[in-house]
Amino acid sequence: MAKNKPGPRKRQRTWKRIAKKDRRNLRLWAEGARESILKPHIPGYADALERGWRQERDYLHGVCKEFHALISWRLADEEEPVLPLPAYDPYTTPEVEELDDEETTTKRLRIETLNARIGRWLKYRARALRRRPDQMDRTRDPWAVFLAKLAGVTSPPKARQAFQQYMHESYEAEIAPAVRARWDASILDDSGNTRQAKAPDAPFRAKVARELFSELSDEEQEGLRQRAKAEAQEARETYIAAMKAGPSKSPEDRQKCIDRLGPFVSEFLRGVSEYTGLHSFAVFGGPMPKYGGEIWTVT
Repeated sequence: MAKNKPGPRKRQRTWKRIAKKDRRNLRLWAEGARESILKPHIPGYADALERGWRQERDYLHGVCKEFHALISWRLADEEEPVLPLPAYDPYTTPEVEELDDEETTTKRLRIETLNARIGRWLKYRARALRRRPDQMDRTRDPWAVFLAKLAGVTSPPKARQAFQQYMHESYEAEIAPAVRARWDASILDDSGNTRQAKAPDAPFRAKVARELFSELSDEEQEGLRQRAKAEAQEARETYIAAMKAGPSKSPEDRQKCIDRLGPFVSEFLRGVSEYTGLHSFAVFGGPMPKYGGEIWTVT
């Protein structure tokens, strides 16, 4: 038997990254030592974004202060600083340079430019870490998925297997009689007496369903497969639409959420207690739709 000939080898890339001084834009301006300063601050900056503009401003100020302490404002964008970088001490007062008016203006403009650039660099990379529902796909946001349970929205099930679709559609009419007959026969002892036994369990029912499914025609089996896929796709589309729509503000839907609040919060607080060992309780208050909008509390 002839051996298969090896396919053509993939050509390796021969191009090299363009040197900073030859680039036409500032897309990778922080590459190198500058990135080593900024990258560790991405999670902290993302957290500051979540807590408000003042926290973002203060955190960014600290990052810029560190950057300028380690990278001279005189250093051109295409130049790299001498490595290793010195250790940064946020409590050390920077040295005051003796500059004339023109140099002072140049330094101020350069630092303002770099600060704006640093802010854009951090914000762009922090977006992937932010958990606000309006900044990411709600179906991938664990908090949005968790909160959607209040509205009765849960992740769609996977597509059924063909024999499971058969059970879903025809269990009572076609499968249940066969299950009962085979179960009754299986619990008879050698003397014909009935042994004490529980009702047919799930594996037994599935086994019977598989056997009956195998007796169906190819056309019927394929029809069941296609209907299972179609129902799963419809359920997924309904789920995605509900998640994208976000919380409903209608009084009826809000009342349904309020009615589910007890079990929902209990599950959450129980988990918090398991992780922290702390005891907690929750009180919610506001207009209650089922009482005509009167203010009530829920504990």
